[in-house]
Amino acid sequence: MLIFFAVFILTALLLQWYSVRNAADHSRIRYECKPSVRAGEPGEEFVVFSTVSNIGRRATPLLRIEEYFPNELNVCEAEQFSIKITRNERRIYRSTAVVRGRQQVERSLRASISKRGEYCFSYAEFHSGDFLGLREFDYDMPNENSIVIYPPRITDGELVSCFTSVMDELARRQMLLEDPLSVRGYREYTGREPMRQISWLQSAVRNSLVVKQFDPVWQQSVCVVLDMQYHGDFDNHFKRQELCFAMARTVCDMLEDRHMSYNLVTNAVITGGIASFSSTGGKGEAYARILYALGSASNGEVCPLSELATAACTGAERQRTLLLISTRRCEETACAVKRIEALNGGEVMTLYADEILTDELESLVMGNAPESGEAEA
Repeated sequence: MLIFFAVFILTALLLQWYSVRNAADHSRIRYECKPSVRAGEPGEEFVVFSTVSNIGRRATPLLRIEEYFPNELNVCEAEQFSIKITRNERRIYRSTAVVRGRQQVERSLRASISKRGEYCFSYAEFHSGDFLGLREFDYDMPNENSIVIYPPRITDGELVSCFTSVMDELARRQMLLEDPLSVRGYREYTGREPMRQISWLQSAVRNSLVVKQFDPVWQQSVCVVLDMQYHGDFDNHFKRQELCFAMARTVCDMLEDRHMSYNLVTNAVITGGIASFSSTGGKGEAYARILYALGSASNGEVCPLSELATAACTGAERQRTLLLISTRRCEETACAVKRIEALNGGEVMTLYADEILTDELESLVMGNAPESGEAEA
């Protein structure tokens, strides 16, 4: 009996020594958490994949994992995660896993984010214990994957109605300056083109109405100037900034739909200075870059409006027709409009967030969407 007891104690000590060594060794553990898409629309569902890999030969001990997700994440389904808490504006999802040698465990959840911005799935805390439960080892696993949510598109309201007529006028001017002897391609008929522009031969071949696209004698572009400078009224400044991002996205969408070339110049915090983008319309790669920039931009400005106005009227960004989008109509923005008219010698259209902001638009741009019932722990 004494020998059996001694063997039992020795075996327990060996198991304890092995488990302590195994729990303390996390060099073979790999962690990655990333969304299924790089960017997406507000409220659009995506999948978050969380992977724990073991590149060693020995199985891991039971791992308690706490993953830090953005607080704005609206989780639709997370059955593989046992519990969720909120701490320091981050959502912590807890789960457990045992990973055998040379294997990996992948968990996933379906989620969405309603508000514009860049959201990082930053890191996870791992906790592993020994055989007897006397010691626990804690370590962090970094992770830098993120997702960008685009600004929402405004589909109705005063912005669309007041801007549509301007787009029609610009499209009419462009058609008058086209060379009818040089056809460069065809596109679908939208109902706004004149009947003389329809290609009946190509329409018969494709079994749908298509119109000719001519080489323009002079290609008129639009310069969209997006101003993020603070112009007073601090309590409403942040929501007006978000509305400006939504207005810029809506304007770019309308220009893209009409295959009109344009430049976007902004003092939003995207790069180290004034950011400039250009697109020829049609929602190609240039449009995708513009959407990503508008989504990832931080609130604030890199330079005052006066400097932005000068940049928009010089160099490659100079266009005869300019559209200024700003948070508030005030003396400062009025001076900027006069400066643009003096430097550019063309018309300046203006859109101010304070003049069209409504409760519905505020709810849209601030991402106040109802969540899909998550149980708090």
